[in-house]
Amino acid sequence: MTASRMLRTLALSAGTVLGFSVAAAAPAAAAAPADPAKMEAVTEIDEEMGWPSKPEYRTRRGDVVRAPLGVISMDDKPVRGLVAKVAIDHTLEFTQRYSNCWYTADADTDIAWCQFPTAVLPRNGGGLSITTPVARVHTDTAPGTEATVSFRWQSKAWSDARGGLRPVTAFFAGPGQPVVRGNQGTLTVAKLALPIADIRTNGNHIRLTVTNEPPLTPSPTPSASPSVTPTSSSPSPAAPSSAPPAPAPTTSAASGSGAGLPITGTPAATVATTGSAMVLLGLLATYLVRRRTRSTT
Repeated sequence: MTASRMLRTLALSAGTVLGFSVAAAAPAAAAAPADPAKMEAVTEIDEEMGWPSKPEYRTRRGDVVRAPLGVISMDDKPVRGLVAKVAIDHTLEFTQRYSNCWYTADADTDIAWCQFPTAVLPRNGGGLSITTPVARVHTDTAPGTEATVSFRWQSKAWSDARGGLRPVTAFFAGPGQPVVRGNQGTLTVAKLALPIADIRTNGNHIRLTVTNEPPLTPSPTPSASPSVTPTSSSPSPAAPSSAPPAPAPTTSAASGSGAGLPITGTPAATVATTGSAMVLLGLLATYLVRRRTRSTT
């Protein structure tokens, strides 16, 4: 991030983090009021190491980042309406572009600002978190690479005082970078109790290490059944069973059906040949009897 970009970022968030504004650095941002909400960005902690140690996230290439991005309030009343900034580095990509988020980029960082109508409860009233994976690791990332997801929470009132979420997103965009609204569903938050932030502020981050496992690749669409039922034109490749084959269906007077199924295959050929021979023998016998009768008369 350039020095000017850092000054602009500090100016935009100075009222929240430091308690004063930097008018010389960014007059437009300084004109907007500071965020009245006292919120903290929170993450998971390593239960064995204790606070403030974070867990070591390890993510396979092509897999999503599974880490909650949480917020709690230190106010005495609920904060109604939230916005969150999520920034990911070049080893990651957003899983999809949600309709309640605006997207842009700055240098090698992709940025999303998302809005949530939910209220976060007052002090000690529990917290909220983005639990849906919003980022995934590129499949060509080298094993052992470390990646970062940073996030920041503000109130909707803070965003509205700056003209809304689109102007806020545009403020963080790099030179020439577009600001585009997503159109793929809605990103939501869930109730989740997480520890207090590392330095008790509204910005935080998580880190992950890319594992050396083979990258994930899209799996083919599974068939409706584990095996394909063979048709009459394609015999089954399975090994022959030791059980005897089922007998071919035949017509049975005891079945009461009145008409049996036709006999096909080798048994039918045998029956047809035998019947033809019997017919020929019958004709020959009739011919001989008639000649003998004529000769005796």
